[in-house]
Amino acid sequence: MITRRFALALSAAVTTALTLSACGGDNGEAADDRPSPRAASSAPSESKQPSAAASSAKPATPAELLPLFRVTYGMSTSPMCSHVAWDDPGCGQDLTAAAELAGAMAKSIGRDFPDGEYTEVEKSADHVVKAVGTVRKLGCYEMGSTPPKTDSAKLRELCPSMSTIASLAWLNFESNVTLP
Repeated sequence: MITRRFALALSAAVTTALTLSACGGDNGEAADDRPSPRAASSAPSESKQPSAAASSAKPATPAELLPLFRVTYGMSTSPMCSHVAWDDPGCGQDLTAAAELAGAMAKSIGRDFPDGEYTEVEKSADHVVKAVGTVRKLGCYEMGSTPPKTDSAKLRELCPSMSTIASLAWLNFESNVTLP
């Protein structure tokens, strides 16, 4: 059985390789000359969010933007926290990055496609944000600013279930983004 750490490392390596191969060369800028991506724990400023409208006359589709947002938000894999301890901070960081990415994608789509061309992507992004918000309110994975009010025995059962819902929301979002 593959451990979570190994699966994350493998997925990160594959995603990085694919992202780097998709990013190279059109503008003559070497990958080493590009600014490094931010840490997943801090939100990028409005000016640092990838913008479809800034680079061309025709906005990029959500499928074209997702790899850029993944790098910006430090998101290399899908957030899968159901098989780790309910207070694992790594899962909290993964879920937070997923919610930030989905929220930023929805905002970008709303701005670049005001006619509602990608309504399903916006809706599924909203589901990710809400599901992660629920996990945060419970205090799972050290996501809350205050200690959880719910008994830790109950959280051991509840947090993996709620994170599974958030992970499924993320997978739905990803599939809506990548559908033609």
